[in-house]
Amino acid sequence: MPRIERLRLADLPRTTAFRMTLLFGVLMITAVLLVLGFVYWRTGVFLTRRLDDTLVRETEEFLRTSVPEQTTHIDSLVDSDGRGYWKALLLAPDGHVLAGNLPAMPPELAGVDGKVHALPHGAGPAPQQHHKARGLARRLPDGGVLVLALRTDEVHEVRELILRAMAAGLVGSVGLALAGGLALSFGTLRRIEAIHRASATIMAGDLSQRLPTRGSGDDFDKLTAIVNAMLGKIEGLIGDVKAAGDNIAHDLRTPLTRLRTRLEGALRRGGDVEAHRAAMEDAISDADQILATFRALLRIAEVEDGRRRAAFAPVDPAALAIAAAELYEPLATAQGLAFAADIQPAGAVTGDADLLFEALGNLLDNAIKFTPPGGAVSLTLRQEAGRAPEMVVRDTGPGITPEQREAMFRRFTRGDHARHTPGNGLGLSLVAAVVQLHGFHLDMEDGQPGCVMRIRLGHGAG
Repeated sequence: MPRIERLRLADLPRTTAFRMTLLFGVLMITAVLLVLGFVYWRTGVFLTRRLDDTLVRETEEFLRTSVPEQTTHIDSLVDSDGRGYWKALLLAPDGHVLAGNLPAMPPELAGVDGKVHALPHGAGPAPQQHHKARGLARRLPDGGVLVLALRTDEVHEVRELILRAMAAGLVGSVGLALAGGLALSFGTLRRIEAIHRASATIMAGDLSQRLPTRGSGDDFDKLTAIVNAMLGKIEGLIGDVKAAGDNIAHDLRTPLTRLRTRLEGALRRGGDVEAHRAAMEDAISDADQILATFRALLRIAEVEDGRRRAAFAPVDPAALAIAAAELYEPLATAQGLAFAADIQPAGAVTGDADLLFEALGNLLDNAIKFTPPGGAVSLTLRQEAGRAPEMVVRDTGPGITPEQREAMFRRFTRGDHARHTPGNGLGLSLVAAVVQLHGFHLDMEDGQPGCVMRIRLGHGAG
């Protein structure tokens, strides 16, 4: 029995499920980082613009203040800012300081262009208090200069919050990806181990074993269903081979024993030339029966091989049915049977004309062989609108019981009424092989009395 590998944690990272989960995890993490990065960038832009708008509005409000109140306005702005975010400087036309908490004008605002500029070195009065800021310098109507600046601490705080969220999301995403990969891989390995166990049992010779399914309809179940169907087919084929071997041994034992007995008897009795000739003719007849059985088996094997599909061509069912009726009508008449043919035009089908004629001939031959004198055999071909053509062979013989119908298509199977009728039980097996090769459908029905054999000449017909 093949060795069964046990489930090991070291195998988890090598599974497709684990790798696929990690791949999707990387894609998810990348998407999270891109989204948070975009939020980080847009938030900084938004907050910076808001600071710039605040500086512009405060400058416009200062310009609406009268000259005597400008110093008071600046002092009020600085004193009301408990967090120390606002920095201001009011210079007289001669350059001396009138109000504010800036010791000097930042070099970035030396142009006094009235536009907002970034102050990377801050606008604090001492180096240890320097914080990045945004500021503008505006020349006043009287020749003085107004300098306003706002620290960007709020922008940096929000950005740091987003960065911490990105880090937490990254760690969480990686953890979830790893946990999901391990969980999926563990489940996959357990299913593979169960399949391996069942496969080992099958390889050990138990063809009745089937691969386990969960009934979830997932990819594993679909693949398992396909393999189980193959196993069922293989089991059936092996059973057929075994039964065929047993039947061959059983069916050939009688003619071989009879052949040997006749030859041995002729040898012991001696006698004249005519006696030996008669014994030899009987032996040849027995040998012909044996050879006919082997020819039929080889013919079935040839048909089941499927290589004849390469020679398929359009076939006219009506012409084929007419030829079969012309060939078997005299035989039916000679057996004292009424033969009727109702053949209507039908659309062409794709197949092997010789094999289809042989299959139809076997059905007609069986119908004539097993119908007692005074009975009737008929051949019908018709095609209804939108459906495949149908060939029907009907007889008024003893028929086949429902219990025997499925087994009749197996090799060497014969009905109770055919035990004493010449034949090897391979005719219907050949018909079934030809029908299966073409993808057609064969039905056996009760004719009340007799039997009805129906071939639907269409793929997937049922």
